[in-house]
Amino acid sequence: VYLANSMNSVRIEGQKTVAVELVQQFDWQVPDVVIIPGGNLGNVSALGAGFDMMEALGVIAKRPRIVVAQAAAANPLYLAYTRGWEFQPVVAQRTLASAIQIGNPVSVHKAIRTLKKYQGVVEQATEEELADAAARADLTGMFNCPHTGVALAALRKLLARGDIDRGERVVVIS
Repeated sequence: VYLANSMNSVRIEGQKTVAVELVQQFDWQVPDVVIIPGGNLGNVSALGAGFDMMEALGVIAKRPRIVVAQAAAANPLYLAYTRGWEFQPVVAQRTLASAIQIGNPVSVHKAIRTLKKYQGVVEQATEEELADAAARADLTGMFNCPHTGVALAALRKLLARGDIDRGERVVVIS
């Protein structure tokens, strides 16, 4: 039996490579912002650990801002963010983004530590917003799953509010 979730340390170590791959694909330049759909939240601390490792090795000299995007129907990290990081589990409601439909994420405290270190922001997307964002992206020829729609909707909201500048290099994790 193999536990393939956010509690598996091997999976978290493997997910660190996402940060390395991002920087490598940008010719060793760090993006300004990375947006991650958030469910159990292991990917948040894993990505931060990847950037930490590259910084410690002298490969990069700056860190990106990390944004976590949650479905409004399953948004415990978003609610914690709005309450000064005071976390309380929620009962997750049904969402099209079923991969992140989690009300009590196992890696929430690691994620909060990472977000504090990385000037983190947490945003949420309603069902209509996530579906519209995924459909808009689908028009470009890219098929997007609903949890990617959550991240894309968060990007649109952060751009509209001015929390992300149009000149910044932003990566949305799918």
